Amino acid sequence: MTNLLKNNIFRFSISLLIALILSLVANFYLAVTEFYLIPLTALYVMQTSIGNEFYQGIRNFIFVLVIVVISALALHSLQFFYQIAHDTLVGAVIGIAVNLVVSRQPDTEFRNKLLPVIKIFNHYFSMIIDQLLQQDSNQFNNTSLENALLTLPDWVYERGFNSALQNGYQFFLIKIEQISDILFSMHYLARYQYDKELIAKIRPTLLQYVENVNQFFSAIETVLQLIKLEANPSDLENEISELQKQFFAVMPSSLELWDMQRDYVYLAAFIYNLKDLQKLLLKLGESLR
Repeated sequence: MTNLLKNNIFRFSISLLIALILSLVANFYLAVTEFYLIPLTALYVMQTSIGNEFYQGIRNFIFVLVIVVISALALHSLQFFYQIAHDTLVGAVIGIAVNLVVSRQPDTEFRNKLLPVIKIFNHYFSMIIDQLLQQDSNQFNNTSLENALLTLPDWVYERGFNSALQNGYQFFLIKIEQISDILFSMHYLARYQYDKELIAKIRPTLLQYVENVNQFFSAIETVLQLIKLEANPSDLENEISELQKQFFAVMPSSLELWDMQRDYVYLAAFIYNLKDLQKLLLKLGESLR
């Protein structure tokens, strides 16, 4: 039962049921119209995003109130305005109050939305490196990653979201979006047919870097699942430094030769993306401490 109460869909369903029961009782004893405005308003003002129950609830009530005013002006009846305004106000108070008392948990929803994205990041990154190292013609698409990005909890950007959580959540989400941009860029660069000898020279260090990135992604998954880490992952600094040294050791000394061989230009861009990925992962790790 405890796990069920942590489920936001279940919590929202319970809150709707409680509000419906309370509003029907209030409608029986307090309503001055016969239009069931109290339960209708209560259910309407509860249609808010997670962590935004009060602000969006008030906004929804104001929207209903505007309709009430327009209706009263159309009928030229001040008494009608007072009657429906009374019922909508009672309904709004019930809906907003129940939404706040039995509120959905933004931290749980945020973690549940991000976990599959992090897993796809890890898998997608591994496939990019495989394509770079194997230099085969088999292409993989980014459909799964694009679909995962569509499920990101963008409600953290909405006005009125819990101010105590908003800055941290927005920071984390922005870094996630930046990581996705880097992975898309790396995917594009990995599709180029590089010189096999060039790739072979950086292969051992690159594989070590990949292993540590996979561990870092796995560590983020572990923290998001509220499980204590047994050991901190590598900060990737040694691996990326070694990778850069190996690349500079094999690249042409003359910049003019760079124009003749795109391999070096594209590979330099790929390594630059790896360094950016390292920085973003470290920032994600710091934000989870």
